[in-house]
Amino acid sequence: MGRNRLAEERSPYLLLHAEDPVDWRPWGDAALEEARQAGKPIFLSIGYSTCHWCHVMHRESFLDADVARWLNEHFIPIKVDREEHPDVDEFYMTAVQAMTGEGGWPLTVFLTPEGLPFYGGTYFPKTRRFGRIGLLELLPRIVELWRTRPEDVRRVAENARRGLRSLFAFEARPLEEGLVDEAYRALRREYDPVHGGFGTAPKFPLAHRLLFLLRYGAEKKEPEATVMAAETLRKMAAGAIRDHLGGGWMRYATDRAWRVPHFEKMLYDQALLLYALAEAAAATGEATFRHLAEETVAYVFERLGAPEGAFCTAEDADVDGVEGAYYLFTPEEVRAVLGEEDGALFSAAYDIGSPGPIEGKSAPNLMRFEPKALQDRFGLSEAALFQRLETARKRLRAYREARHRLFVDRKILSGPNGLMIAALARAGELLGRPTWVARAEAAYRFVREWLTGDDGTLYVRYIDGERKNIATLDDVAALAWGALELFFAAQAPAYLEEARRWVAYADARFRAPEGGYRHTAAAGPGGVSVRKAADGAIPSGNALLAFVRAHLVRLLGRPEDAEALEALFTAFGGRAFARPAEHAFLLAARLVVEGSGAEVVIVGEREHPATAALVRATREGYRPHTFVLVRPPAGPEAEAWDRALPDTAAMRLVGGRPAAYVCRRMVCRAPVTDPDALRAALAEAT
Repeated sequence: MGRNRLAEERSPYLLLHAEDPVDWRPWGDAALEEARQAGKPIFLSIGYSTCHWCHVMHRESFLDADVARWLNEHFIPIKVDREEHPDVDEFYMTAVQAMTGEGGWPLTVFLTPEGLPFYGGTYFPKTRRFGRIGLLELLPRIVELWRTRPEDVRRVAENARRGLRSLFAFEARPLEEGLVDEAYRALRREYDPVHGGFGTAPKFPLAHRLLFLLRYGAEKKEPEATVMAAETLRKMAAGAIRDHLGGGWMRYATDRAWRVPHFEKMLYDQALLLYALAEAAAATGEATFRHLAEETVAYVFERLGAPEGAFCTAEDADVDGVEGAYYLFTPEEVRAVLGEEDGALFSAAYDIGSPGPIEGKSAPNLMRFEPKALQDRFGLSEAALFQRLETARKRLRAYREARHRLFVDRKILSGPNGLMIAALARAGELLGRPTWVARAEAAYRFVREWLTGDDGTLYVRYIDGERKNIATLDDVAALAWGALELFFAAQAPAYLEEARRWVAYADARFRAPEGGYRHTAAAGPGGVSVRKAADGAIPSGNALLAFVRAHLVRLLGRPEDAEALEALFTAFGGRAFARPAEHAFLLAARLVVEGSGAEVVIVGEREHPATAALVRATREGYRPHTFVLVRPPAGPEAEAWDRALPDTAAMRLVGGRPAAYVCRRMVCRAPVTDPDALRAALAEAT
């Protein structure tokens, strides 16, 4: 079998298709111009390297000679790695969702030669099954339709274009007071009180919703919000969506109870869950959340860490075409590895049943874990039980890794790395892990050096020395968030300047006259610009940018920041009013500026014991909207603080001792030098 036009690409996903009999073109001007010149419709297939059903469609259809013949003769087939082209994916995913009511990957879209969608779906089998039409039935129908009724096809495509323009239109309306409360009530209605999370099945982590609930609970003194977030994290941690042997989190569960996961692990999920776990640890004081955060970081560093210092995209879940085989066990297999007694103990503790719920096998979970019953059954003390289980877990993990090795997509993406930088910085700050902050700084340096051009342009991805594709709003906003969190965690004003730089970058390239931001600098097919603030699996770029800008408003007090933030809120206010729960992260940004948080500026050398005592006083309790800044009293670093935050320039030591200034919107009280006085000032201010 020869190699097609994808052979020169570097995307692992595209290279998987480089030997298909389908004559794939990579996305780009050349392929689109070829379609226009030939007058042929485009067959657009979008996926990613760790997508199970993408692999299934590849094996069934794209390696098949009959399917290839139809595609090569009658279409211009284009293959897209969604992670390299998030702009293309966002546009056509929204189109298919609008046309069919469903979305996902693989994404299959039929386009006019001009690139406008007229029909689409997700997975199509080769021949009809699962109640889905097969490609060998669908392709001839599309060909005949294009041959005999091209104007009807173009009319459908034009209607789709108009629908998308309407869908992405701004609905200006001020974000009314009380909308954050309505978002909480909406989430409470969707909340699953039995298993945690929202809705029924499939069930996604949606860590940004948990972050909103944690912060809402703290701000509004609403304990139920905190309980909903914490209980969701506990249920997920007990479920099979967490990898109990190797750490890390799967992308989602196909059931309501988190027991049957879709097994691929994405960098962005690890990042957002790490952030939520760190905040949950601070909000509740529970050691469990600290442990889960540490476990998540250990997985990310081990499996997704890139030698360059940044982080890879994802870990696959398929082994020899079987999704999740790496993670699944039978009781017999467990006993063969651990022996009869330890095998029985592990299977009872980790719910390895016969038959299991996934093709007769089970993914380890703690949903039915009852320590006291196991102690009685196996005659073990509590300490002995947990020691035996930990030893068994390590042995099974070693066996699992020897049995298979999963593929890791080594692409380094700017946006997901921005999310991980933010999460490591925040978690390192809250949990006292300076090595995490240092690793976040290393990743940030990599992005600035290797994913940013000489002219300052940010790119989507890096692999094997090549950066490619201009970044979207989501990528830029994620890096702005990462820089902001590094500012707080590292107490380095250079990162505040970096956050401001990325916000200015977004203003220059993506800001629309109406106040919100476009997903890309240029419009998509048919002149349609993607503009949204609703969250998906991750927060939207508009919501992330609002979150960052809300902090800048508080820190800098510049009218232009406040005006831009209010314009962004207003641009999406109508949509947020209609669906507040879907705009949870945008409303989390609103909490930053509306909330009761203070700004605490501690003047003193960071290593000085008195400075450290003041910092510790600010860390007591969970005050997510209180900013703590530690600036040196003199020297070059103090001058850098003066430039970045001029309002702090007049703050000095008091009587030669480190001092804390408690401020509200940078209007400050008299400084204090005693930790108890600082605690009292914080209690009064917040």
